[in-house]
Amino acid sequence: MVSKAIKRVIILGIDGAGTFIREAQTPYLNILLAGGVQTHLARTVYPSNSGECWGSLLHGVVPNRHESHVHIQKNRSFPADSMAPSIFRILREARPDSTMAAFVSWKPIISGVIEEIDGMNKYAASDEELVPAIGAYLRSNPGVELLFVQLDDVDAAGHRHGYGEDSTEYLKAITVADKQIGEISKALLEAGMLEDSLLIITTDHGGGGLDAFNHGSDAPRDMTIFWGCRGPGINPEANLSGLSIMDTAAVALHALGLPIPREWDAKLPAGLLD
Repeated sequence: MVSKAIKRVIILGIDGAGTFIREAQTPYLNILLAGGVQTHLARTVYPSNSGECWGSLLHGVVPNRHESHVHIQKNRSFPADSMAPSIFRILREARPDSTMAAFVSWKPIISGVIEEIDGMNKYAASDEELVPAIGAYLRSNPGVELLFVQLDDVDAAGHRHGYGEDSTEYLKAITVADKQIGEISKALLEAGMLEDSLLIITTDHGGGGLDAFNHGSDAPRDMTIFWGCRGPGINPEANLSGLSIMDTAAVALHALGLPIPREWDAKLPAGLLD
């Protein structure tokens, strides 16, 4: 059974950073994950696009089962009665009074990927506006159990300047995102919430696999991603080989004390949580 010391799960997503985080200056991530566990060899889902990838992270199944990308393309809300519920809906059904929120820069996530859920806080704004809004939310909602954050400027820099270690502007954008995660972590610390939170930091896809300015293919540069976490009960020696972006959903539910649906493609990495 997971440690009862975990009071909330916070997922911080950096869109489009792939595994190139290790090529950029990321002092805040280095400090945050020093006592946790991380890998630069996790895999995302195919096709390696944001709708498919964030959908699999939040729903624990492959894209053709959650179809978040289809709902986004057709500009419709994710169905509340879907057979592939998000972790938000699962938490709400298990604990109706739970407090949860999603703060994103790419607005389609809060409609096409996450269901309409009564009482859930959803907020969309630029990365620059998003970070202070998250801090304000955390200070006024100490009982939050599940928070998802998506920062988008790294992906925008990749599309504009190219993805990868040779793109100076792209690496600079990763460093800015790192600083923003540091600001969110500072807000958690000041609110007394950092040490009893499970903090997951990941990205949805990389880029530059077949096209220097794009992603979506099954090439390693598009499909290989960074994934790390820290928090109570995390085993820093855990073996994360074979980890998929989908497994994020399983880790989140387990940390919240909820069962992982048997029909999920997501699996809990062995030995990750005490």
